[in-house]
Amino acid sequence: MRVLFGWELGENSGHLRPYLSLLKRLAEQGWEVAIAQRNTSVAAAELAALGFPVFQAPVCLNAFSGIAPVAASHTEIYLGYGYAHSETLTGLVGGWRAILAAWRADLVIANYAPTLVLAAHSAGIPAVRLGTGFDCPPHQPRSPLLFLPTPEIDERLARAEALALRNANATLRAFGSQPVPHLGAVLEGTSTLLATIPALDPFSKIRSREIYLGALPAPANAEAGDPPAVFASLRRDHPHASKLIEALAGGGRRAWVYLPDATEAQCVSATSESLRVSRQPFNIATALSSHPAVVSYGGHGLGLTALMAGCPQLLLPVNGEQQSTAQRLVDLGVGICVGRKEPRAKVFAGLARVLEDEKISASARSEAEALREFSPDRALESAIDACCLAAAASRDVPRLARRH
Repeated sequence: MRVLFGWELGENSGHLRPYLSLLKRLAEQGWEVAIAQRNTSVAAAELAALGFPVFQAPVCLNAFSGIAPVAASHTEIYLGYGYAHSETLTGLVGGWRAILAAWRADLVIANYAPTLVLAAHSAGIPAVRLGTGFDCPPHQPRSPLLFLPTPEIDERLARAEALALRNANATLRAFGSQPVPHLGAVLEGTSTLLATIPALDPFSKIRSREIYLGALPAPANAEAGDPPAVFASLRRDHPHASKLIEALAGGGRRAWVYLPDATEAQCVSATSESLRVSRQPFNIATALSSHPAVVSYGGHGLGLTALMAGCPQLLLPVNGEQQSTAQRLVDLGVGICVGRKEPRAKVFAGLARVLEDEKISASARSEAEALREFSPDRALESAIDACCLAAAASRDVPRLARRH
């Protein structure tokens, strides 16, 4: 059996790295695995070591007028990535179909990849959506609102749904497939696996048949040195990054900082006896083994992993999705959130609180204990079972009969 993992929308490594354990296990069980990713520099060394072929995912290069600058739903997000224009969408689906045909895929695993799921549907290939709650939205009867209702928002969302559906159906017809009554009939794929927990899923109240996995296993290789008292994952261009690194350097506590957009020279110059700065990812299991204070911009992957490890968190979100995750962690009592425009004094005060406030640490330990049912190993086995179940339908369809 041959599987294609595809990542289409979104930035940074959280759309691929958290799922490498699943892809590696599938390969160990005899599957042939290939990757099609939006940014081929992400996890390039890991993928080369694993020997997985890598394709450049088709990406939309066109800009469209008349699209709201701040999307109110996932369907409005999709409009900016090709669904606003039937010829653009048809071209993107054609690109995905070419990759599917070249790889002779029996199964698609899609991470925030609606157009890949559409292409797989048109080619008769089962597609499993795998991701966080945010990037695997429900679409029935339409994709949910991403912020509080405003006047005339229903009419606006209805227009977006109608436009996206019209262009999706035009694309399906172009490749000899039947039109669908609504986007949910195609964009939700064969099944959905949520690598999250209900408490961090913004759409948990309207889910129906999706499977919550929790976090998949992190790599098990060891990391040199004693584990830190503070673990931070940021980017150099974050408004609070430089001052936070200065504070960690002078704080006297052992700290590890993952800074993927830094140069090697910048990492070396910032590293001191108590502070390690690296542009290469640390082993997360080792980094969190001492239950350190975790500092991040509120990305889902590290937020969930730190939550399950019982770590207090300082959250510095930049975009809406990060803000949503950060607020949910704050609501659980395990962290402090400081906005990008807040003064640096609040950042330093927040860091002091997650290091010293026993109430936050106790909440973090309590939440981790409550989440023990979400075992990473169990999550991996559940994901493999779901992939095998979805691919079983593919075995019954002769390869030459599929509409590549």
